Amino acid sequence: MKKIYAIAIALVLAGSLSAQAQLKFGVLGGANFSKINSTNPDVLAQNLTAWHAGLMTEIRFPLIGIEIDAIYTQNGSKVDLGQGFQDLKNTYIALPVVAKVYMLKVLSLQVGPQFSWLTSSKLDAQDFKDQLTSNDLQIVFGAGVDLSMLHASLRYHLGVKDINANTAANFDLKNNAVMLTVGIWLKK
Repeated sequence: MKKIYAIAIALVLAGSLSAQAQLKFGVLGGANFSKINSTNPDVLAQNLTAWHAGLMTEIRFPLIGIEIDAIYTQNGSKVDLGQGFQDLKNTYIALPVVAKVYMLKVLSLQVGPQFSWLTSSKLDAQDFKDQLTSNDLQIVFGAGVDLSMLHASLRYHLGVKDINANTAANFDLKNNAVMLTVGIWLKK
């Protein structure tokens, strides 16, 4: 009998939450300020300014939400490997999945993982893709504002996976980035 009551309560709660849920989607774009951190002291790196664009979707309840984005993004660094600084530009298809806790109805704190798949890598004009792993994992922390149809967020992406494909090397490479995003919700 207790199981029947538990199932009935769960169904009522699920029904009431789904009635309050709001699904929306839109487009986004913005700037990346990225840097590849290395444990190799001989690799010098500086920030690289790049861009991102994509689609966003959110399931929102009164105080929380889950945002899932599909982003084409460019990360990398200005690196000095002993021949002066060169641009290392890596492009990824990224899928951040962030939980959002809303405060003041329009302001949210955000945290979650981002899964990324490398599509290309260039060190100046030379192909560098075979030197990096084909995927990446980052933890995303940030804040955002949703005003009617306008969306804006500032997120820090902390690399947790070594992207160095050279297993014989004694150093790690990790993507880190600050992403400033603006977007428009097309369905609200």
